[in-house]
Amino acid sequence: MEPIGDWDALRYVIEGKKKVEITKREREEGENPKEFMINRTDLAIIKTLLRRGKSSLRDLREDADRSRVSIYLSIKRLKRLSLIDGDRLIELKKNPLVDSISNLFDEDFSLEKLLGERLLILQSLMDWKEPDQIAVECGMSTPSVYRYLRELRPLLKKSGRAYRVDGHKKSLIEFLKLVKNQIEISSKTFRVWSSSDGKLLKTINAIDGSLTAFSRFPEFDVDCSLNYSYYHVPRKELGVEEIFIHSLRFAEDDKDERMLPKIVEFYIKNNDELDIFKIDELALRFNVADFWLDLQAHIVGTDPKNDDLGGDSPYYSSPENAFLSMSLSNTLGDILKCEEIMKKEELDWEMLFHEYVLQQRYPDFRWKAIISRLQILEERTGIKIPILKKLSNVYLERAIVKAIKEPKSVNELRRELDIPEYRIRNTLSGMVKTGFVQKIETKPLKFIASISP
Repeated sequence: MEPIGDWDALRYVIEGKKKVEITKREREEGENPKEFMINRTDLAIIKTLLRRGKSSLRDLREDADRSRVSIYLSIKRLKRLSLIDGDRLIELKKNPLVDSISNLFDEDFSLEKLLGERLLILQSLMDWKEPDQIAVECGMSTPSVYRYLRELRPLLKKSGRAYRVDGHKKSLIEFLKLVKNQIEISSKTFRVWSSSDGKLLKTINAIDGSLTAFSRFPEFDVDCSLNYSYYHVPRKELGVEEIFIHSLRFAEDDKDERMLPKIVEFYIKNNDELDIFKIDELALRFNVADFWLDLQAHIVGTDPKNDDLGGDSPYYSSPENAFLSMSLSNTLGDILKCEEIMKKEELDWEMLFHEYVLQQRYPDFRWKAIISRLQILEERTGIKIPILKKLSNVYLERAIVKAIKEPKSVNELRRELDIPEYRIRNTLSGMVKTGFVQKIETKPLKFIASISP
């Protein structure tokens, strides 16, 4: 095999002037890097340049112990990612992203944890996510996600089933933000939110998705002209509540002062069509619950602290009755009154638990909306609602029993109830053991109710 010369000689060989075997994977990685994924050869080149500074192709090949094809393709990819520069002598570029990699290297951070799909998972975990959500977002199997989560565990925080990058890992977080910025700037498409349900993107390009948020406001008699188009991906039919909440999510991210007046105008002009309970559920899902409650206070224009909702009120016999009534209300601003009651009163949560359970007997009862509302209040006030988990479990068990009067699979239940698969599986497992549900040995497995819980 001929020794490597300078960049031109290497390019001459690999680009087809002489016959060289290049695997399909190597060529795809060199020509079409998947977002910002780096492999072991890329990392070996980066480490050499961090230690030695400018280096020749021979030095890089000797240090990395890789074929000249791999070295060539890595150099092409790293140039495309704006990490290196040079032909005869290769060096790291001077930019914030390279500086952040250098900081991680100086802190003895294991850069191997950024290889391949590990980096995709870390980018996904800039917000709290559960393993099944990560799997869908990253296009991976759930077992693979769990394997990577075990490997990355020292870098993560865990709460229940959800994971997020540890907030104390400042250099890592800075690196992940810079990677996200570089991807977005190069594509002129910015991801504002993502989950297993899809993504919210703002872009100057036309993309395959459903226009939403401010891009749909003119359809609802709100004149709105901004610099970007706003999309939900994948394409789906969006309800008016989704369009509204998406606008809050984009406004929360942009901090554009032109957006809030348009959001208020949208709500006021379309409040007859908007379902407050549905908005509460969506606000929790899209992490804008605080923004939504603040917006309610702004629109209502009253301070809930001035409302007498305690036991001395002529309308309510106790704080619990006031809280129950307001939490079940579909009127704008009533959730703010619940917040104030929680801050002022020691509530009898067990009494409230029994009252909430009784509400499920009504056919139109929105149990998921009530759970969402209580979650919002717990997060907003910092006051633990001790019945929340128990109430959610009871509601889900009853909803499942109602749904499986005829045999249904887990996937059918997931689609019908819009509940994560793991929760349905765990609940069904317990209900089978207690005899409330029977398992039918079909393919796929199906379940049918036996008795009411």
